[in-house]
Amino acid sequence: MSEPKDGGELIIREARSDSDYHKAYPIVRQLLRDLDMQVYATRVFVARATGYRMFVAEIGEQIVGVIGIVPNHNLHDGFALYIEHVIVDKASRGKGYGSKLIQFAEMMAKEEGCRVVELDSDFEFAEAQKLYEKSGYRRYGYCYAKTLRGRFGDEP
Repeated sequence: MSEPKDGGELIIREARSDSDYHKAYPIVRQLLRDLDMQVYATRVFVARATGYRMFVAEIGEQIVGVIGIVPNHNLHDGFALYIEHVIVDKASRGKGYGSKLIQFAEMMAKEEGCRVVELDSDFEFAEAQKLYEKSGYRRYGYCYAKTLRGRFGDEP
């Protein structure tokens, strides 16, 4: 992705169309490098049907960041908002867009009556972890996963 023109206002809006999700795909691939378009399209379709919402951060017509959220009601925390991912385009990092996406998600969580905002991070993403800690998130446990079939559980 190329650098957005300076001076534009950052707008965060919900990705609502197939076109929005298509435009966000190159940024999502910066985090999920092995995700091909067909699998992405299928996962987006299913995730949206089960509560996932994607928001894009734009300057003009250019998407500079993406955040995915899922509201969830669980026994441990009550009503919570889970941040599935925060991805800022490599060319636009270091400008505060990640913080603005997180603040946006927190505002939505409050408006929807969530008690807590949760997220997780792979070990390799030290810069993201610094962002989360700077944003007031604390590490409180471990995240575990077990692959059942294929790499992502949906491939044979």
